[in-house]
Order: sequence, then structure tokens, then C-alpha cells
Amino acid sequence: MSVPILPSEIDISSPEAYLDEARIQAEFSRLRNEMPVTWVDREPYRPFWAVVRNADIKLIEKNHEIFINEPRLTLQTRKAEAASAKMFGGRRYGIRTILDMDEPDHRKYREISSRWFVGSGLRKLLDRVDTIAGRFVDKMAAQGGECDFAAEVAMWYPLHVILSLLGLPEEDAPHLLRLTQNLLAASDPDLQRSDLGGTDVIPEFLEYLGRLLAEKRAHPGDDLASAIATAEVDGKPMDALEAMSYYLIMVTAGHDTTSGSISGGMHALIQNPAEREKLRSPSPELLRNASGEICRWVSPVKHFMRTATADFALHDATIRAGDSVALFYVSGNRDETCFDDPFAFRVDRKVEGHLAFGFGIHSCVGRQLALAEMDAFFGKLIPRLRHVEFGGDPKLIQSNIMGGYKSLPIHYELTH
Repeated sequence: MSVPILPSEIDISSPEAYLDEARIQAEFSRLRNEMPVTWVDREPYRPFWAVVRNADIKLIEKNHEIFINEPRLTLQTRKAEAASAKMFGGRRYGIRTILDMDEPDHRKYREISSRWFVGSGLRKLLDRVDTIAGRFVDKMAAQGGECDFAAEVAMWYPLHVILSLLGLPEEDAPHLLRLTQNLLAASDPDLQRSDLGGTDVIPEFLEYLGRLLAEKRAHPGDDLASAIATAEVDGKPMDALEAMSYYLIMVTAGHDTTSGSISGGMHALIQNPAEREKLRSPSPELLRNASGEICRWVSPVKHFMRTATADFALHDATIRAGDSVALFYVSGNRDETCFDDPFAFRVDRKVEGHLAFGFGIHSCVGRQLALAEMDAFFGKLIPRLRHVEFGGDPKLIQSNIMGGYKSLPIHYELTH
């Protein structure tokens, strides 16, 4: 049986490809219909299998004992991988976050923070989320009817929420935003520090997080950073590097994906005024559904990777033990067999089945908090929003990993 190879005219791996959303979505549609699993061998990346259908992505995620997270979590250039190996040895970035872990460690470490993001733990946060959301909507009202929504609002609001959750001062926000962008948007020429995939950002990040860990172990409080600092795994205190790695994922992915969803959501609501009008006096159920549709629409995480530990047959392909597999959530969220009219943005769509938060045991631990942040923000903004339009050309983040806008100029009128 011949290996299904990605056609040479299709590009789904380069960061630049994601700047043209219409083109790349058309290419994913073609692959879903004609070649749902393909072998991709394109510089500057090591080869991998591309999986693009919603059901197939879920199948891979369900088989988490065969398809593991370590050692290759995302597409990194050969140059970035070599730099990481030289600086940190064999481990990606020299860290080990819950995203990198497999069972049984993944479950043990995930439980340390999970209670903060569900049930009574989440309910304790909602007043803070509501207050911070209101502050940023009021900031928009005070800015005279124009702003760069991505750079002045969407990037900051979820970051302030995560700082509050971790017990960090708001004055640290600019420093942490810069480091997050240097790391997660390392392929964007406006946001990167270098072309080393964020490797050279890690030492500065760990210096900050090391001080945080020492402070929280010496003076623990009622915050998530303290809970991580004082946590035990298998009856022993968590290793310092793993505690700092835990902080790293909370400080970065804990706000960046929500920022991308909020900026992309605003873009979609401007383009679809009839959908925006449905949220003028929304019910809590409609508001939550709209937040879910925004996440499906934006797909703030474009892909994650898995590594096969055994041979696995999928369609016309045989994935061999040791092969890398890229799960393209951004494609699965437009799958025509899963969603009715998937290229339409509809705030009242039944959004069950989307992959914006992953799937299975590795689904995003902060899902409910992210949705609550979006509910709070758009629930306060839209009823006051008399008019909104683009104030300039939107600029997407150049990335094959994270979504969202780095610039979204808008003109608007808000009631006071």
C-alpha cells in the first residue's frame, strides 16, 4: 500500500499559511474530503502525519496509551529543536508541563489545579472575573470610540484574570505578556525574540518563575500559585522544575488562548452584525453558547502533536511506532460531517463536538474559566455596543500553533 503524501501545492504547516484563512480552510476541506490522513515531509520540520477530520482527531485522543504527548508536542523547526537540545538536553525547552505529561503522571499533576477551574473553585473566581471584565469594557468606553481591540483589550483582560488567580501583581502584566508572546508567537516577526522557536525565552521565564516559587513556598496564600508550590505528588513535594513548568503553562496558555478567542470573536461579531444583534439581550444559555461558537470559529490552538507507541491503521495509512502525528483542531472545527454549515458563524449553533479545548483526558483544564471570561466580557460589552466597525486592517498572528489577532483596530460607540 502506498503512503498517502500531502500534495505539493498544499501548505498546512508553515506559520505564513495561517495568514490566509480562506485559503488554508479550503485546503483543509479538500484534505478532509480526499486525503484525511497524509504524510508531510517538508522543511524546516521533521516529518509527521497530518490528521484533519474531527472524528479521527477524537479517535487518536481516545487512544492516549498508543498516542502519547511526549516528546513532540508542537511543530518546531529543526533549527529550534536543535537549539533546545543544545541548551536543555533531550527535553523540550528543558521543562515538563502537564501538556507534556502522559498517564499516570498527567492525572496526578492535573488534579493539583483542577479544583480551581470547576465547581465551587470556579464560582469563587466569578466575581473577580466579572469585575475585571467590567473594568475593560469601561476602559473602552473611556477611550473615545476607537482602539486597537487586540493590542489594548483582548491581550490584557484574560492576563489580568490569570494574574489574580495566581496571586501575582498586575504590574507584572507587561513583562509576562512580552515573554508569552516571545514564546508562543515565536514565528511572528513582530512578536518573536529570535528564530529559535522561543528556546531563548525560557531562561528569563524560569528566572521569574523561580522567584515566584520561592516566595510562595516561604509565604503561601490562598491562590493557585501557592497551591502548586505546596503540592505533593506521590507523597513528596513537587520537584522545583516541574512546579515552575506548571507555572509556565498557567501563565502563558492560561491567558493567551482566551485572548485569541476574544479578539477573533470580536472580528466575527463585526463581520456578522445579525449574530451580534442576537446578543443584545442574551440569556445566560445563549451567551455561553456564543462563547463556545467563538472558540470553534477561532480555534485558538491550531494543532497539537502526538507520538505513536505502536502501529495504528487509520484510513489508507499505517502510522508506525515512533511516528509523529499532528492533530489539526483548526480543521476538525470546520468538519462538514460534524457541523451543519460549518463556515457560517452562528451564536445559537449547537456547538457540541468542537475541538477548541482539545478532547479526552488532555482536554483543557481551564475550559470553564475561559468560557466564563468570554461570557462576562461579551455579556457586558454587546448590550452597550451601539455601533462597531473595523478601524483599519486586522493583522493575524503569524503562527501554526496559536490563533488570534495581534492588531484589530475598531471604531465603536458605547453607552455609558
